[in-house]
Amino acid sequence: MDLDLDLDLDLDLDNYVLHPQPQHGLRVVHAFMTDHTIQHVVEERVEIDDGVLRQEQLIWCIKRQQQQQQQRTHAHYKLRAMFLYNMHLAPEEVLDFVRHPKGDFIVPISAVEDVVVRPTIPMFAGMNALHIMYEGCHNHTHNHNHNHNHNQSKKKYIVVQTTRTTRCRRTCARTARASSTASKNRIASCP
Repeated sequence: MDLDLDLDLDLDLDNYVLHPQPQHGLRVVHAFMTDHTIQHVVEERVEIDDGVLRQEQLIWCIKRQQQQQQQRTHAHYKLRAMFLYNMHLAPEEVLDFVRHPKGDFIVPISAVEDVVVRPTIPMFAGMNALHIMYEGCHNHTHNHNHNHNHNQSKKKYIVVQTTRTTRCRRTCARTARASSTASKNRIASCP
């Protein structure tokens, strides 16, 4: 009877080790870039339900990391790209993969929505990760006392030139120097 029990345990262990299992946790790697260079990387482990990282969890992870990075560096980072590395080999594909490594394990994520992680052989589960890339904004200062001039219009003045005679210009200039009230009347009277 002990022999049967050992064989059953070995078979169960082989099935567990060699057969893809639903994922209950996922590594999330946040990479913060400035000028196309990764400046800082934060890694966390997130619990997921039946191989699905829910949209609400994803939004929470993104916002929390953006806020923490902003507090740390005083810079604002925008979400630029996401991709999931999901090592989802079937047991019969492992030997072929070892001999000729290739596969479609990188899945681009184009929207902030539920992320589905396919079942993975347990020894490869640690390789699965959601990678989130952020880029620093250069012209963004996060000062709440903004003094912006929102009026971008320009005033235009139309200057109408009148032709005056030389004699009138001299007369107007002399009267302007004489007295300000008297000059106003005389300048107005010049044609």
